[in-house]
Amino acid sequence: MSSTSRRNAAGMVGLLLLVSSAFGAWHELNSGVTGPLYSVHFPEGTQVGYAVGVLPEGGGAILKTTDGGDNWTPQVSGVPSPLNSVYFKDNSNGYAVGEIATAIRTTDGGANWTHMTVPGTDMLNRVQFPDNGMVGYIGVYPRVQSGKVFKSTDGGDNWTELAVGGPTDWSHSCGFATDSIGVVIGYDGFVVGTSGPQDPGTTADLIAAAFSPTDPNTGYLIGNDSTQGVIRYTDDGGWTPWVSVTCEPVPGAVYGVELATTNVAYACGSDGFIARSATATLFGQTMYAGNADLHGVCFPVGADTGFVVGAGGVVLRTYDGGNPMSVAEERGPVASRAGIRIVSNPSRRGITFRADADVNVAVLDAAGRVVARQTAAKGPNFLPLSKAGVYFVHEAQAQAQAQAVRVVLTE
Repeated sequence: MSSTSRRNAAGMVGLLLLVSSAFGAWHELNSGVTGPLYSVHFPEGTQVGYAVGVLPEGGGAILKTTDGGDNWTPQVSGVPSPLNSVYFKDNSNGYAVGEIATAIRTTDGGANWTHMTVPGTDMLNRVQFPDNGMVGYIGVYPRVQSGKVFKSTDGGDNWTELAVGGPTDWSHSCGFATDSIGVVIGYDGFVVGTSGPQDPGTTADLIAAAFSPTDPNTGYLIGNDSTQGVIRYTDDGGWTPWVSVTCEPVPGAVYGVELATTNVAYACGSDGFIARSATATLFGQTMYAGNADLHGVCFPVGADTGFVVGAGGVVLRTYDGGNPMSVAEERGPVASRAGIRIVSNPSRRGITFRADADVNVAVLDAAGRVVARQTAAKGPNFLPLSKAGVYFVHEAQAQAQAQAVRVVLTE
């Protein structure tokens, strides 16, 4: 259940210590468009998928792939407004929504799109049919302050506005685990579940929610305050206050969230941020070398093969879950590659690591030049890095730099 948003927030930068089996675990695909993409959905597997956003000349963009993202074909949306969300029940029956109450549907895999009638002229930020049946929801950012969601019980033929919250609440979107279990979320920490108001433990503006595909009690909220992205977690459907999630590094802003399984979640955001959960309440950044703002994420059949879309028509794909970064030892499990385990994060002067055996370590700069070498003894070691920049640390004997630690060092 891919979740997206178009909110912006200020960025924050720190030291990233990432473990990778290559220099990039997310690979950019050729979407064929240059306008921003806000949402991506693969309904039945990893081959047939759809992405929506904005055409360079304006209007709603819809792309389709039938070969796992290698090639994307534009479809004719027939709408003049940007599209913010796409959802398909199966490879043929799908929905897309966007600005000025734009809502369209297809029954033939996108060959033809027809309009749905949604009341008002609000911005529509999320469309979802949780159980792939007749019940659907549309998350709403109203033109006039209020909390609301649109609901259909006839497969999208008709949509009814449901008021949510009080007169001072302002909704932004929604997320549903099933046809009857979900939340409406919005600004200043607004969260109302199908069982009543909930406490997100934050006053940040909440913009997206996602739940486990197999456990409706497990879910995440994302949002942004004035300085950074915010992630919250629940394992009881929000009956008790949502729990704060630590993310290393702290994202400037988060825009999309997805649970690939009950135990593995992903979030994406500004400046190329893509993170994967190491534990339920700890996320670590994955390997992506770009800096585009990323808005939508989808893992259709588990935690390995996934897709992300964003600004400039960016479409990314991974086959290994993005190769998540290691995180501080006292904060969560330590990732390892090539016999090197990172045990210090963050740091400004270098990298502290533990070697499983005596090993020769080489340091390369972003251009692939060797800038330092060190013989590391089994046990704890420190490798100093004095200049800000991007470095790759690997066993000197490793073939073709096959297993490397990517280090981004700031002053």
